[in-house]
Amino acid sequence: MKKITKQAVVLGCFFVMAVVVSNAQTVGLRVDIPFNFNVAEKVLPAGHYLILAPQGQTLKILGPNGAAALTMTNPTSASRPEGPGAVAFNCYGRRCFLSQFWTARTESGQQVPKCRLEKELANDKEQLAVITLKAGPYPQ
Repeated sequence: MKKITKQAVVLGCFFVMAVVVSNAQTVGLRVDIPFNFNVAEKVLPAGHYLILAPQGQTLKILGPNGAAALTMTNPTSASRPEGPGAVAFNCYGRRCFLSQFWTARTESGQQVPKCRLEKELANDKEQLAVITLKAGPYPQ
């Protein structure tokens, strides 16, 4: 009898975990980025990307040929661009850094903190250009 009760409790725990995992939604974007760009100190190639923002403040970026990066984000008060989603880059000369993104499911955006290299370029008075790309929702 104890064995059956133990199995029922274990089965119940697995059921609860499955429900919790299925309710945890990952929101994100699908975007074609036509230039190489940095996420923190890591350079990623141009291509088609999935930018995933699971619950919490960790951003996961998946790109062509296994290109990937992780970074932390913070909420931003910048105004939301029109459309289902957008990704913004800070560009100094030929170096671009992922800076902000907005998903279709949220009104507020997320900002990627500046890395050491981006801060150096900004301090060197490199001319800043902001490039914003429209993005589609993920998953669809």
